[in-house]
Amino acid sequence: MKKLFSNRFFNFFHAFVLFLCDIMTILLCFWLGYQLWVQSSWRIYSSPPVFNIVHFLIGSLVFVGVLIWGGTYKLESSIVHILELRGVIRSTLVGFGVVVVIGFFTKSLLIGRLQATYTLLLLVPCIVIERFLIDNLWAIFISKMFGQKCILIYGAGDTGKRLAKSIRKYPKLNYKVVGFLDDEKNVGTIMTSDLIPALGDLSVVPSLIKSQKIDEIWIAIPKANSAHVVEVMNTCTNLGLSYKFVPSLNKLAFHHVRKDELDGVPLFGVRTLSISTFNLFIKRIFDIVFSLFVLILMSPVMGIVALFIKRDSPGPAIFRHRRVGLKGKEFVLYKFRTLYVETPPYVVNPLNGNDPRITKFGRFLRKTSLDEFPQFWNVLRGEMSVVGPRPEMPFIVETYNDVHRERLNVKPGITGLWQISGDRALPIHENVDYDFYYIEHQSSLLDLIIVFETIIFAIKGIGAY
Repeated sequence: MKKLFSNRFFNFFHAFVLFLCDIMTILLCFWLGYQLWVQSSWRIYSSPPVFNIVHFLIGSLVFVGVLIWGGTYKLESSIVHILELRGVIRSTLVGFGVVVVIGFFTKSLLIGRLQATYTLLLLVPCIVIERFLIDNLWAIFISKMFGQKCILIYGAGDTGKRLAKSIRKYPKLNYKVVGFLDDEKNVGTIMTSDLIPALGDLSVVPSLIKSQKIDEIWIAIPKANSAHVVEVMNTCTNLGLSYKFVPSLNKLAFHHVRKDELDGVPLFGVRTLSISTFNLFIKRIFDIVFSLFVLILMSPVMGIVALFIKRDSPGPAIFRHRRVGLKGKEFVLYKFRTLYVETPPYVVNPLNGNDPRITKFGRFLRKTSLDEFPQFWNVLRGEMSVVGPRPEMPFIVETYNDVHRERLNVKPGITGLWQISGDRALPIHENVDYDFYYIEHQSSLLDLIIVFETIIFAIKGIGAY
């Protein structure tokens, strides 16, 4: 049945479902905002106008138009869904502003300032929650009704494993990795979370198309010579099988690559990852204000934490550690101590809560991320930011290659994309893609989203070890 429908149909159907759900969510928020305004003792008008469903339906359509313009209806996925979330929030704010302005000039959509405030406070979380629910329900619905697109990944190396891992993260794209193809003999089972098997080389593809109902092959052998890649592509074409491939770009890391187009000809260039001067200024203001707020608000809690640390095990409450920051400059990082004092300070960090180096109270601090709070002093001193790549120890930085060293082009942070991802249990230097992704897409709104999700993780007790 899945062969009867094209990708264009699924994309249109997904957008149509989002459209209907957005309309209903926006109307609900307008109505709830209106009810809160009517019940409020702060409103100016003694007799508020009657809620006009037609006017607010028109306003909702205008609002959805802005969401479409903002590209929030594309069936795409980014790291921990950050770009989608940022696009929805930004479009929501712009869309609401457009509706208010249209209502002000046409007098057809009367929204007072207080009603506008109530409605906006409802709109942002409701749209985000609605999109989250739709994405998850869409993945279940589409796989149950039409089945997943079955793909083979040709190449069982690092690139192939990374593709399989990414597919696992984004179920709404409706792909399923059936197995790996590889020219190496005795590859065996590739160790991923799903134990995806290696099924053989290119010669087994015809039989797999019939037995496994394969839809596509993804060619993930960027180090192979062009003749071999063309051979694989020709084989797919002869078998009537769709394919995608990861190109070889002179061994450049993919975050370096910038794609342009000139008269239909694709052009690849190299970009340098950096944050604009304006964003740096706004980021510094946010760092100072937020750090002062946290340190003042949490000072009683931090005092209690320090007493418990002293009572739990001998040694200082504050742990001082040399880390590498912006442009490779070392600084002293402050944390609440979670390890026994006899633990060597410059070794690989614990990767799980059962590590014998962690104190009893230290397990609680790491799980709730309370051990990180003294670092807000580092932020005030300008050595760190609230959001950014985690600062590494000098002995690890010494092993960096040129790609890894790009992490040092921005200030390290207390939290970041890596901390709110599914890979937070792995070493920082094995997940530099999160840092490059953040540097490329950094903005004030992105920082706020990361901070918010970090707070949620801390409340749930999903911290580092």
